[in-house]
Amino acid sequence: MKIRVVFLLPSLGGGGSERVFMNLCKYFDKDKFKVVLCLLKKEGEFLSQIENDPTIEIHDLGVSRVRYSIYPIIKYLRKEQPEIVLSTLGHLNALLSAVSFMIPKNVKIIGRESNIVSMSNHNKITLLLYKLFYKNFDKIIVQSNDMEVDLRNLVHNFRKGQIVKINNPVDLEHIQALMQTSDELLPVNKINLISIGSLTHQKGYDILLKSFAKFKDKNKYHISIIGKGKLKDDLIDLIKELNIEEHVSLLGFRGNPYKYIAKATIFISSSRFEGFPNVVLESLICDVPVIANAYKGGINEIIDKPLYGNIINLEDSEVFERTCKEVSSRDLSQKLISKEINERYGISSIVNKYQDLILNM
Repeated sequence: MKIRVVFLLPSLGGGGSERVFMNLCKYFDKDKFKVVLCLLKKEGEFLSQIENDPTIEIHDLGVSRVRYSIYPIIKYLRKEQPEIVLSTLGHLNALLSAVSFMIPKNVKIIGRESNIVSMSNHNKITLLLYKLFYKNFDKIIVQSNDMEVDLRNLVHNFRKGQIVKINNPVDLEHIQALMQTSDELLPVNKINLISIGSLTHQKGYDILLKSFAKFKDKNKYHISIIGKGKLKDDLIDLIKELNIEEHVSLLGFRGNPYKYIAKATIFISSSRFEGFPNVVLESLICDVPVIANAYKGGINEIIDKPLYGNIINLEDSEVFERTCKEVSSRDLSQKLISKEINERYGISSIVNKYQDLILNM
């Protein structure tokens, strides 16, 4: 009999955790597992990529906020009684851990942590739920060593083997198929710097722009930022204030960012912190090197050799400009980056780790 696995998350909005769960749902072995994607609300940019897949059942709880989801989640799990529930995103995980005693004992619950908890914008109640109840999960998946250390500093007395590190996956064939284009998507005759992510404080676009504004030779470069978010107007104002309008493009959300990455010279990861930056892996799969801010959250586990790029203090504009010049001059014609990254983080390898974890519970 197939093991019924419910992937639980708020929606399929265009974030890293949503993309990870979408890919896990796609690639789980359907001969062994019955895959159900349970969404608090059936919406989001990634929904169109998965809703017509006949091998994946999608259940819509029909609630707009995590705070309203307690009763619908418990009701659904009591009725369906799947063998495994795999939840992600901190606020949902914290709530689920607190009400886990109301879920049937035969249902095993796995919480996939998605960020550096202490640095995330969690309110005091959410952090209290972490401290009091996060140990209630049967297993907790982290993506990086930094994430595990941070979680252990917040929550004490985890059971031996309760926390498991599984990196995020990257889908080489899918990405390399989508990155193909003959269009000139980025400015010609420029060193094109690209960054992708939600327009939030965490992603550090203010750091990137302020540092870039001090470049001595800005005319060689162009920055393209793909993403949407609440700080869009603030970033537009900052770009004007720094007088770099001709050097920066805010492109909004793009369903296929890979064709833009493939046209870029360097990917810039300017975050203040991350859980495990999916988009860095995706850029490397496109054979585009990365310059990353020296943040906590797995970046040092990914960029662990010069071939992949450099980790710097992005606020030091002299170092940033010098590193851009050096990285942009490298010969990457042999496409070695994508090969090595796929060996380490390829979708089939990571999916097998998730499946093995479930099969051994």
